[in-house]
Amino acid sequence: MSMSKSEKTSQTAKIKLKYENWRFFPWTDDFKKGISEDGTFDGKWNRLIEAVRSEENKRSLMKYKGYVYAATELAKRLTEFSEVQRITLFGSLAKPPYKEPHPYSKSLREKGVTVFHQPHDIDLAVWLSSLENIRSMRQTCNTVANEVMKKAPGLSCNAIELFVFDAQSNQYLGRICYFSHCPKGHNDCCNKGCGHTKYLKTLDDFTFHPDALSKANSQLLFSRKTSNENSLPANLLAGFPKKLPEELTDQLVVSKNVRIERIVSTGQASPENFWYDQPEHEWVVVLQGKAMLEFETQSQRLSPGDHVLIPAHQKHRINWTSTTELTVWLAVFFDGELEGG
Repeated sequence: MSMSKSEKTSQTAKIKLKYENWRFFPWTDDFKKGISEDGTFDGKWNRLIEAVRSEENKRSLMKYKGYVYAATELAKRLTEFSEVQRITLFGSLAKPPYKEPHPYSKSLREKGVTVFHQPHDIDLAVWLSSLENIRSMRQTCNTVANEVMKKAPGLSCNAIELFVFDAQSNQYLGRICYFSHCPKGHNDCCNKGCGHTKYLKTLDDFTFHPDALSKANSQLLFSRKTSNENSLPANLLAGFPKKLPEELTDQLVVSKNVRIERIVSTGQASPENFWYDQPEHEWVVVLQGKAMLEFETQSQRLSPGDHVLIPAHQKHRINWTSTTELTVWLAVFFDGELEGG
């Protein structure tokens, strides 16, 4: 069933990645032309690509640029469906380009040569209030892939992974399937529940891990909120959704030099070998729940009332948060020189 114009929203959202989340690390000393004063990527892809000497790395960054463009164009098009309540980009495209051992040459790997990771797909999580237009969304993915092919060479609809969640329960339902017919008679079509909703694929051996949508691994691109939902919580220990598939962050106060956030964790932890290295100071207190902060030389367990000051660029990570209760943090990010140093 194709979607009528009346089923689409009249306003198309403006979609862009929040590059201020892309903190760059010491290996980016060569990329000063592509980094803003606060140490984050300024969104000037061409300047960043020009600053790279290796042709192989140039190609990888050009692919990043093309796939990011395709992801944001697709998200923008999906907002035209009124049932789309939220869109989150996750996976490698949601994070700054990172280096990895050379994937194609054993001899170069043995010499310690690293290159920029090349993205191979676009991972989008989409929360829907209705599944009626899955087929039309599938066609939208095809259309966008064809339209942006010049700016994203090598992209096809098969490289677009659209993971579907129920907007009310936050339950993972499956991913959009690109087979020409449903069912197609493919081995994947035999998975339990696959095709109960036409063109919605399920895999028996796949579990969607909430960590994939953690703050460190994802970027929220779109949220269709009412005016009431946009209001700040009156009580810092109240006003949570019934289920949280990912860490929840509410910005309470934002100014030029200060940002105050309420963060609610449900068992999330930092990815393995990931360290925060942020340009601003952070003072954080746990209001509810339990967590473990890990630094390079020590770890610190936090319970209600415990707080810690993390100076700018002090590497740290979340070792774990409680899985039996919500962990509520109050975090204050600020600039300036600390007293005594």
